[in-house]
Amino acid sequence: MTPVRAVAQGGQPRATKPGATGGTQAVAGEERRRSQRVLLRVRANIHVALQGKPTTFDTTTLSVNSHGAMVILKQSLPPDTRLVLEHAGTKQRVACKVVRPSREIPEGYQIPIEFDSPAPNFWGIAFPPNDWRPDDL
Repeated sequence: MTPVRAVAQGGQPRATKPGATGGTQAVAGEERRRSQRVLLRVRANIHVALQGKPTTFDTTTLSVNSHGAMVILKQSLPPDTRLVLEHAGTKQRVACKVVRPSREIPEGYQIPIEFDSPAPNFWGIAFPPNDWRPDDL
């Protein structure tokens, strides 16, 4: 298996928090997350009931973590929509929900999904430790 390197998302400015020597300490957005986000394209299927009718969508992830993923769909799904995500390579399935409103992008909609319970082995990669930083390379 090829090693996967985690990459910080979005280039967001660092916030500061009091209590560090010298007055403030840099806090990246990832520190507020429960697990590291890894930029990784994985093909998957989303199984969802829309208006009572079972529907399956092909999707691709933009980023993944042990608690869920950011996926791209051709249509939006409202927050709290219950679904099952199926990894196209392993056929493993995990129950999920949409956690925030989707955001329209040229390829469709970015949809943040969260697993019902953490599944660190679902993606088939080893996630970096929570205290890992890109400048540690």
